[in-house]
Amino acid sequence: MDSSSSTPSSSKQTRFVNWLTANGASFPKLEFRNDADGCGSVYASADIAEDEVFLTLPFDRIVITDALARKSLPLPPSSPSSPSAQLLDSRTTIILFLIQQQIAAIAAENQSSDHQEDKNGSDSSAAAGSFHQPYLDMVPDKIHTALEFDDQDMEHLRGTNAFLVVKELKENLRAKYAKIMEVVGDELTVEKGYTWERFLWAETVVSSRTFPASLFGHQVANEIVLIPLADTLNHKSRHKATWIKTAEGLQMSSAATKKGDQVFNNYGPKSNEELLVGYGFCIESNADDMVTLKTNFSRDPDQERKTEILRCLGVSADTVHHLRRGWIPDQLLEIMRIMAMNPTEVTRYHAMIQDYEQEGDDEEDDAAREQRLENTKLAIKTTLSSELQFVGLRNEFAMLDLMDMLLHTKLQGVVEWDQKLSPPQNSAQEFIRIYRQGQKEVLESCAELCRGMFSVLLSESSTAELSMEQAVFGGASAQGDGSNTRKRPEPSEFYTTERFKEVALQEARSMSDLKREAAQQVLLSAEGIMIEHKDELFGEAFITAFPDHGWGEKLSDDLDEEEEMAVQMEQDAIVTSFLIFQTQQPERLCQFITAAKKFDFSSQLDEDMRGDVEDLRQSLQETLEEIDLEKFDFTNTFTPEAFLWATGLLEALSLSLHINGELVSGILAPRDPQAVDGGRQKRKHDQ
Repeated sequence: MDSSSSTPSSSKQTRFVNWLTANGASFPKLEFRNDADGCGSVYASADIAEDEVFLTLPFDRIVITDALARKSLPLPPSSPSSPSAQLLDSRTTIILFLIQQQIAAIAAENQSSDHQEDKNGSDSSAAAGSFHQPYLDMVPDKIHTALEFDDQDMEHLRGTNAFLVVKELKENLRAKYAKIMEVVGDELTVEKGYTWERFLWAETVVSSRTFPASLFGHQVANEIVLIPLADTLNHKSRHKATWIKTAEGLQMSSAATKKGDQVFNNYGPKSNEELLVGYGFCIESNADDMVTLKTNFSRDPDQERKTEILRCLGVSADTVHHLRRGWIPDQLLEIMRIMAMNPTEVTRYHAMIQDYEQEGDDEEDDAAREQRLENTKLAIKTTLSSELQFVGLRNEFAMLDLMDMLLHTKLQGVVEWDQKLSPPQNSAQEFIRIYRQGQKEVLESCAELCRGMFSVLLSESSTAELSMEQAVFGGASAQGDGSNTRKRPEPSEFYTTERFKEVALQEARSMSDLKREAAQQVLLSAEGIMIEHKDELFGEAFITAFPDHGWGEKLSDDLDEEEEMAVQMEQDAIVTSFLIFQTQQPERLCQFITAAKKFDFSSQLDEDMRGDVEDLRQSLQETLEEIDLEKFDFTNTFTPEAFLWATGLLEALSLSLHINGELVSGILAPRDPQAVDGGRQKRKHDQ
């Protein structure tokens, strides 16, 4: 800051400028001015060209480092592996150093009221108290990061990720402070000024103003530094800012800046949640905004095997995922596909992993075995990454349904609290409002992307080019010739985020409408069967067989567990019997039934289920044979093997869709394209 060409707005700023220049800093085109909020910011006193070095800072005099802090603090001796050494990391030592320097400055002020600047540009009290006092004078007494939020501010965070993040951060910091005070010794006590309030202040300084020590070439993990003046520059998203390491310290250049404009740094691609929690502000329509998501397998009965698939993929169920505007990470979609797997799909993928792991040579030496295991691990991960781009139609419908529910549940959590909140009463709450709006926009855009993906999938499910064996059953059967093994109609590069966004823009139907269409087009449910065939032989037969629940009724809220199970068994019986019935004359399911006949999943049924299937068959035989002995031929068509085959299909292809709070369940059975078109025309006519 050139004091000859501009006048800083306060004596503190003057002392700071003089202290910087006296200790080797150079910034001829910068000046301090207070912004509209009364905060000191950095402005250009002359035009700055793009990539022009406008700031040079020495390393060895003004930068606050871990080494400087440890040298100044009376810390107890400890070994590198001791608990105290792990607790007193780079962040903590700088926090304690800031408290020490603040205490020293206060003591110096109490001893003298003379604040004349000496010839080196620092005042006499600072010389007696803290060398860094001119810098510390420029640090606000209170930095309004999320750690400073009061109860009313926290209420405005309800329904968002940040609420739990900040709550946990506050609790952990308080616990950390208590542990630190136990190990630092008698020199650093509350009585001597190392209070919680000062610790909190120093923590907010560190969270909002530190830089990684790697800027100066330090390669110690997690080591941080405070760089006076550099930490005064405000953040601007996507702003070009370049730091150049030199033998003496650091230089900085950036995008071109006109005289009188504020000079910005770029803290990196940070979401509003990161900015709010760590720095205390947010940016309207932040291009780097994101929503964090975590998946959960805790209630999944197949948790162990799914966790094994995740392990081979190199991730875990606890992996945190970051959604951005109109972008869902591929890794999250892969994990969601694993979450959506049914036991048949899990078995298939688990068997694939085991096949890889069983390969080997008993005579290989240790080195060869280790190399083989590494190669196997890599091969499994590569294969899984490829396979999990699309497991199959059933899985993809289930995954997108699950993804849609997850996004809307999270969005609803924000929206519901929005309706309960009062208008912002302070700057913190105004920033929280901006943060909440960004969260909604990210979730809404990802929900739109999910809608585009669902629309494409729905269109694919009726295409004549789609290999029924591969897309529905996961691979060519033993009886199939394997000539068409593509899972999807188009090459993999066709399924891009950009295309899904484009489809979402063109698609007029809502996600609920699309799911209803899917229920008509690919979901074979007991209710759908009974409605469509109520006046035909099959419908009349099962109205007779199940007079109470034969229409595939929705389960009433007042049914007890035993009644619900009875209704579900009847619905399953309708679906499995209809599959067998269709083998005689497939009608709208010709392609599906033709492919399904090549697959037998009955081997995955346990003995108890096999017994239940036979009991069901026997209970239906007399009723159905009386209705039509030829169509319900229990000797040649409705055989025990046929019931096991149909039940295996039901277990392998069961699919549920959540539509406006209602769960619609059935079996994935794509209709023939011509039948689908006819069904659409019929529904339009009925409407």
